[in-house]
Amino acid sequence: MIRRNVRLPLSDSLWISLENIRKRQTRSIIVVMSTALGISYLTYFLVTNLIFSTFLQGKEGAIEAYNFWLIVVSIVICAVSLINSTMIAILERYNEIGTMKCLGAPDNHIMRLLLIESALLGLGGGFIGFTFGAVTGILSCCLELGLIVLRGLPLTGFLGLSGQTMVFSVVLSIISTAYPAIRAAKLNPVEALHYDV
Repeated sequence: MIRRNVRLPLSDSLWISLENIRKRQTRSIIVVMSTALGISYLTYFLVTNLIFSTFLQGKEGAIEAYNFWLIVVSIVICAVSLINSTMIAILERYNEIGTMKCLGAPDNHIMRLLLIESALLGLGGGFIGFTFGAVTGILSCCLELGLIVLRGLPLTGFLGLSGQTMVFSVVLSIISTAYPAIRAAKLNPVEALHYDV
């Protein structure tokens, strides 16, 4: 018996991942919003810290210890939510994963599909979270320092923060999905096809 390697181009993986997100819109929205919630909380504190340090001539407005721990807790809750959502999504897709494996899809293809899907959801959550967190941070600083804040916003600092939070969101999403993706890739195709949700 000759075994051939099945190759799945990155463009096809991206297309399949987008289709899976579209098919499971409700779950995708929940994942994006839970990511956005943690990222918006983080962004709020980073933006207010950036604005205060700009307006106080370099004296950094340090994030207080209890705020730091609130940020950590919100990120941990976000990660647990992502792991939970991914595990449930994989349980719902056991038959689909079993069919792909029976058709010759290797483990790395299954993992790639799940990780690309996770990265796309993380990117969406990061964008929404940064936007919401930045807007609320600016409004909060306007209430405290006045409308002068709008004239002196550090745009380069905002661009840096937006890039950092988007990357953080994608990395958090991929790390949270890694364990469920590895489990899905190691599924026995026969057991997966017999599994009923």
